[in-house]
Amino acid sequence: MPLLLKGFISAVIIVALSELAKSYAVLSGLLAAMPLTTLLVILWIYVDTRDLATIARFSQSVLWALIPTSLFFAALVVALKKGLSFWPALGFSMVLWMVGALVHIWLLDR
Repeated sequence: MPLLLKGFISAVIIVALSELAKSYAVLSGLLAAMPLTTLLVILWIYVDTRDLATIARFSQSVLWALIPTSLFFAALVVALKKGLSFWPALGFSMVLWMVGALVHIWLLDR
């Protein structure tokens, strides 16, 4: 599948979710929490290669990556509820995610 078409389809989904979030935060959050990005990657891998072993390895990596990703969202929720403004809360959450990701990589390389 052509790269530009993949990019267009992916962008349409992201823009649609961000627009939906303006009026329906819960529904948009539910849809965004679905593995939409992961689903797109799996679809593109399958369409391009039909390599099920690559899809299985990728899916396993995503499964383990949920731990640092959960740290990001938990930190963001707590920081915002504690009154931290948006940019510092986002920065704090990203730093915590990066630390979690580095630990994740270190543990999986052992």
